[in-house]
Amino acid sequence: MKIVIIGGTGLIGSKTAERLRKKGHEVIAAAPKTGVNTLTGRAWRKH
Repeated sequence: MKIVIIGGTGLIGSKTAERLRKKGHEVIAAAPKTGVNTLTGRAWRKH
C-alpha cells in the first residue's frame, strides 16, 4: 500500500515511516525537507 505521512521526516513521522516500510508499504514522507509544501500538497521538486 502507498502511504503519505505528513511530517514524515520528524521525530514521530520518521519512526512511523520506518515501521510501515518494514511491513512492506511504500511510504512517502511529505515535509519541507523532501520538497513538499505540507499545507498545499504541492511539490517543488520531483521525488
